[in-house]
Amino acid sequence: MKKALFTSLILSAPFIPNLAIAADSITANAGITSNYIWRGVSQSDDKLSLSGGVDYNADSGFYAGVWAATVDFNDDTNFEYDFYSGFQKDFTHVNLDVGYIYYGYQGEDNLAFSEVYIKANFDKLSLGVSTLVDNDTSGDFADTTYIEASYGFSLPNQISLDIHGGYYDFKGGDNYQDFNISLAKDNFSFMISTLKGNDTLEDTLVSLSYSKSFDL
Repeated sequence: MKKALFTSLILSAPFIPNLAIAADSITANAGITSNYIWRGVSQSDDKLSLSGGVDYNADSGFYAGVWAATVDFNDDTNFEYDFYSGFQKDFTHVNLDVGYIYYGYQGEDNLAFSEVYIKANFDKLSLGVSTLVDNDTSGDFADTTYIEASYGFSLPNQISLDIHGGYYDFKGGDNYQDFNISLAKDNFSFMISTLKGNDTLEDTLVSLSYSKSFDL
């Protein structure tokens, strides 16, 4: 739960989509999942979560968007809203993505915080680093950094297999690693996620999700 995560210097946030560069397009997305998992931790207390968002992509590579989801924390926080923007550019063998994201939460406690991130996509391999730049809670989290890597495989019958690994580095300790493997076909996906290195949060989680995107 989010309250427990902040107590142990574990910050929570949604998955940031990899946005493909398009010619001045606006798209929307909606989704439902049996368990909202982010960086190895359930944000919905192992319950159902609904989400939706809108993205703008410019031909120049600039993008911006808003995303929201239902969550379930100890302090009665049950809604998350996020704003992000960034810039993507294709080079010979890599696509670079640099951006900023703000995470806001409805509830009595002010859990809002922001990250900057950079991602490099090499065909099926993706590498990324996200660093906390500010938050509205007490304490200094300036050195909190999440490092991740993902690799995708194409399987028969238009099924995709993705493997992801991440390392969360906290200034105050309690560092951990998370790993997940997911299968996707059409708009459905199934994921198994495990977290290691933190006795309080260590767990293995499962989620079944459906998502849909469409042009506006």
